[in-house]
Amino acid sequence: MRNSILIALISLSLGGLIGAKVMESFGRNYIMANLPVPSGTLNDKDVFLKSIPANSELVKKDLVEVNKKAKNVILLIGDGMSASQITSYRLLKEGPNGRIAMDRFPISGIVLTHSADAIITDSASSATAYSTGSKTKNSYLGVDKDGQILENLTEKLDGFGFISALISTSEVTHATPAAFSSHVDSRRDTDEISSQMLESKVATILGGGRNFFLPPEKGGKRKDKRNLLEEAKKSHKILTHKNQLVISNINPSEKILGLFANEHLRDEGTPDNHPSEPTLTEMLKFSLERAKAAIDNQCRGSFIMVEGSQVDWAGHANNIDYLERELGEFDEATRYALDYAKNNQNTLVVVTADHETGGLLIEPIALSYYTGNNIKFSFNTAIGGGSHTGAPVPVYAYGPGSMNFSGTLDNTDVYHAILNALDLTEQTGSCL
Repeated sequence: MRNSILIALISLSLGGLIGAKVMESFGRNYIMANLPVPSGTLNDKDVFLKSIPANSELVKKDLVEVNKKAKNVILLIGDGMSASQITSYRLLKEGPNGRIAMDRFPISGIVLTHSADAIITDSASSATAYSTGSKTKNSYLGVDKDGQILENLTEKLDGFGFISALISTSEVTHATPAAFSSHVDSRRDTDEISSQMLESKVATILGGGRNFFLPPEKGGKRKDKRNLLEEAKKSHKILTHKNQLVISNINPSEKILGLFANEHLRDEGTPDNHPSEPTLTEMLKFSLERAKAAIDNQCRGSFIMVEGSQVDWAGHANNIDYLERELGEFDEATRYALDYAKNNQNTLVVVTADHETGGLLIEPIALSYYTGNNIKFSFNTAIGGGSHTGAPVPVYAYGPGSMNFSGTLDNTDVYHAILNALDLTEQTGSCL
């Protein structure tokens, strides 16, 4: 009898202790999930305004000499993409323990993005750093801070017998592709950008933006009223449907202008046009096939710039679903490029971004509530519409010369590291 009473008392004590702990846990979780944190606007954020010292000289990365040179370079730029965007996509796509294509690269680093006249860069100045190795002012393309023309990467490589391609999901006249094909002091001068683009050394241009090659009477947006699309037929093969991306129909020596939408690709206002628009991967695949045909003909190598333009637009729109879609397309193109390089060991693949957009954070659903798989994605530069930030962006690399993309780089270092990976000892002239 005494033993039964003792066992009952012990059981009651243990049960009470366990029950108390369970109730304590529930209570703590309830309190943390319902803290009286006031809702407000971004004006209520903790803000510290500081003046940043200006360094007199840019610190350049010491590059390691590349013994085994690359023959082909694929540069993928996720506009507006920093670590938060990549992490968000990874979580949404694969979960916390999953991996995406960008995680498969053996070399990684970070890139500092400031422009010549601002801590916060725009796409024009950052893309110019990638295309010329020089800092410039925001909104400038292919010119230095004084407006003087800089030789860009496609022009330099053309002199050594390389063929180049520019691919974008925006209008091809947008800042990033324009930095590799034009020289203007305003990214908004699309008339001049499109004109210079056709005169550039770039053999393949693919993306959206027909309206920037057409006069108003043809439904276009050219202020100079030229029908540049009609003029382009004298020097380029014009493509308007993804079904035309067939390499057997292309003369290796002719230039290609593929304009698959009036504005950007996947424009929500023109869903009927979407079936005719290629993906980034389809455009990259065609450009690589085109490059191989040109190399088999007489070119020494290739350079392809691939831009996931609308990652940035998703940040400006504060739209996580838009971001997931655009990063999905970009990561798929990255996967294709990496697989291509693994099968073609003379190919360098570099993946990076021009800046971060939106101030994207990955947060608990309530203050200090670090429990479970429910999380909150928040954009923190504006309510309803975001802006760029000065956060560094990641860089990933694979192939010959990839070791120079580790550690901390300035965005101008990316240009020099790409050139360092190529054999540029003999200037042969254009191969087109």
